[in-house]
Amino acid sequence: MKFPTNPLVVLCLLFAGLTLTLGPMVLAQHEAGQAHGPSKYLYLSNVELKPEEGSAYANIENDEVAALRAANAPSHYLAMGNITGSSRVIYFHGFDSFADLQKSHDETVAMTKLQDTLKADNTQEASLIAARHTSIYKYDKDLSLNPDVDLSTMRFMRILLFHVRSGQGHDFEHLVKLFAKAYQASVPNARWAMFEKMYGEGSDNTYILVTPMDSLAYVDGIVASEKDFNAGVGEDQLQMLEKGVDAAVESSESDIFAFSPRISYVPDSWLSSSPDFWGKK
Repeated sequence: MKFPTNPLVVLCLLFAGLTLTLGPMVLAQHEAGQAHGPSKYLYLSNVELKPEEGSAYANIENDEVAALRAANAPSHYLAMGNITGSSRVIYFHGFDSFADLQKSHDETVAMTKLQDTLKADNTQEASLIAARHTSIYKYDKDLSLNPDVDLSTMRFMRILLFHVRSGQGHDFEHLVKLFAKAYQASVPNARWAMFEKMYGEGSDNTYILVTPMDSLAYVDGIVASEKDFNAGVGEDQLQMLEKGVDAAVESSESDIFAFSPRISYVPDSWLSSSPDFWGKK
């Protein structure tokens, strides 16, 4: 299970003021065939795997997904594995308020047979995992561009991670708005959703820019669009933007991930709409 089910953990999250709700989650809201914007908050679990342990881990996680589906557990999640970067699996959980957290938690904990299965699976996985990091991000609509998508049709995701210099948060956000305006004018089909980290390591200066993609051909489009963007912005403004980024951003990393249907617990509508992908065993 990739979200807290221990009552003490959940209570600690509540008292800490975290807005983590497990249902309705972003995937429950993203029914197949419908385009939606991001949820207000994002719970992200980053599982770093030991070398050559990916297959064993996926087998255990696949059994866990089967148990969740058999129990009709209320909380869904999307899993993806790295194409670039270190060996890891990232789980996304979207949520919009506190209201459904306790309801979803209580419903899941009450499923005693499921809880036994999840605990056993977690025990098996312990020797395969090098580290696990969890964090909570807040969606920033003003820093996003054309974010609405039918997530069920996506197969990959590009994630840009930004560590902003101390005291440069407002300057960074101003720069992103300038970039969004420029892209809107020169590359109107560009899209992304920006999230600011609220809780977790680096919560005072970390952002992620997320772009779901239906195929890796989208990356070719990103590369090709650079010429249009540069031409539309002009050399003087481009230099200004680049200097602003150098001043505001301490470090950044861009990686590509592939959706992992075997270890994602997605709504039934996703399975029925694309059984060849989301129905994989």
